[in-house]
Amino acid sequence: MTEFKRSIVNIAEICSQKNISDIIISPGSRSAPVTLAFLRHPKLKCRTIVDERSAAFIALGLAQQTERPVGLVCTSGTAGLNYGPAVAEAFYQQIPLLIFTADRPPEWIDQNDGQTLDQREMYGKRCREYFELPVDDFHPDAKWHAERIISAAINKSVWPIPGPVHINVPLREPLYPKSDFNYQSNPKIISHLPTHDVLLKDSWNEIASVWEKSNGILIVAGMHSPSSRLIESLSAIQKTSKALLLCDVTSNLQQAQKVNYYDSFLGTENEEMLKKLVPDLLITFGGPVVSKSLKLFLRKFKPRMHWQLQTHGDCIDTFQSLTQVIQTSADYFFENLLMILETEKTDVGTAHENYSSSWRNMQSKTAPQLHEFLETAPHCELKAMRSVLRRLPPESHLQLGNSSIVRLASFVGLTETSGLRVNSNRGTSGIDGTLSTAVGAALATPKMTTLILGDLAFFYDRNGLWNNYLPPNLRIIIFNNYGGGIFRILAGSRDLPELDHHFEVEHNLSARNSAADHGLNYFFCNSAKSLEEALPLFFSTKDKPAIMEVGFDKRTNAATFFKFKSLMKELK
Repeated sequence: MTEFKRSIVNIAEICSQKNISDIIISPGSRSAPVTLAFLRHPKLKCRTIVDERSAAFIALGLAQQTERPVGLVCTSGTAGLNYGPAVAEAFYQQIPLLIFTADRPPEWIDQNDGQTLDQREMYGKRCREYFELPVDDFHPDAKWHAERIISAAINKSVWPIPGPVHINVPLREPLYPKSDFNYQSNPKIISHLPTHDVLLKDSWNEIASVWEKSNGILIVAGMHSPSSRLIESLSAIQKTSKALLLCDVTSNLQQAQKVNYYDSFLGTENEEMLKKLVPDLLITFGGPVVSKSLKLFLRKFKPRMHWQLQTHGDCIDTFQSLTQVIQTSADYFFENLLMILETEKTDVGTAHENYSSSWRNMQSKTAPQLHEFLETAPHCELKAMRSVLRRLPPESHLQLGNSSIVRLASFVGLTETSGLRVNSNRGTSGIDGTLSTAVGAALATPKMTTLILGDLAFFYDRNGLWNNYLPPNLRIIIFNNYGGGIFRILAGSRDLPELDHHFEVEHNLSARNSAADHGLNYFFCNSAKSLEEALPLFFSTKDKPAIMEVGFDKRTNAATFFKFKSLMKELK
């Protein structure tokens, strides 16, 4: 590595000084200067993952838990394109990633040279910003320029909206250093001190006035990072005022006072009952919500007013009723609102008491019917989901797969699990990368990390196990219905003659050999009894990661699910 690559060496030191500690590298020759700069830095933890698609999702899982940028390094050509699905997920989930793609010098692009394509802005609008380092840094200004770019890129990955940032790195040969090359560096660092949005006194007066005049107030929390401050303020607000809270299964607010089982009972066909649940004022915050029944309910029966809390970003109107965007964080908003409410000590009023009772009555009717139904139901995914969620270790982490998995968890609820952190790739809701994300998440914490996913998601991302870093705190639970079972319950696909072979895509695969290949403990269950008996051992064995495969009959799954939905439709 010659002296003109000094700016490449400086990348590692800038990352370290700006609080980045994790780097995921995929092997390559063109990327060797960047790779070696990271590997030889004493404060950076580097992991090498061959499959770039898996590598990017592992980085996403790490960043999801640490809430700090994670670096990614790959070679030129199609390697960077394989980051695409994880980049999209990180963009919509607002997770910071710092992506370094090595490249040929610009004069060799589109000249039939090997492993070369136009890598400029390859992630399009699904990236917070694109940067390109200067190909040569002979002049001091070029070195200054490169250092400025790295600082700016890291700053952009965390503010104003966290997300992926792409840095393209064109490199000339030679790509490997001489044995005596000195990797020490002292680059220029540009720090960044972010501000936080606060509301003026006049705004608070307006908020308090609307709150006072609203009879039924409903707060809906979407996907959100854990926040003890938010749990405390939301619970206190409900005790001292006229508001109710609905928490998405990925909201990480399960410990707050809230209405449970709403995803199940909002499926009722009793419109008179549903009309009693319509809020005067709706307040929403966080990311997407899983519950389709909640979305359909609020789109059909619109509130008089709808406030969306968000610090930055697009105008989000999920429920088609938005009247005002309040540019601030949920933590700040509800903490300050609580202080106002405690000072004013306003009367809740009869109208809100009736509104609150309507929601609580639906919850109290649903809980016994749901659990009685599951007690007598045959072995099926809905019943198994309840069993697994009940057995999760307290103060552990849960990663939920997409498709039917996260919906089953939403129906059953997380009401009995203490101190659970929940994450799911709901930014784009794809099944790709689910396993790899969980691996990254487990690497970020010593706590037990349990992934529940479907068979197709597991087999699609088996390369998530193809690395040397699988941590012993990782537990993988596969619901295997031997195909895309969700298509058997969707109204549009379940009656098609093409269902079996072209939508559900039946198979007879098992995860047993995958577990053996990668040295994981393996459990198999195909009944409610065997599942209940195996779960304690599955979680208590601490020597290495483990897979539990739970087999289901797809027709029993579908029949039981339809009975459950019919039961909820008849709620009054």
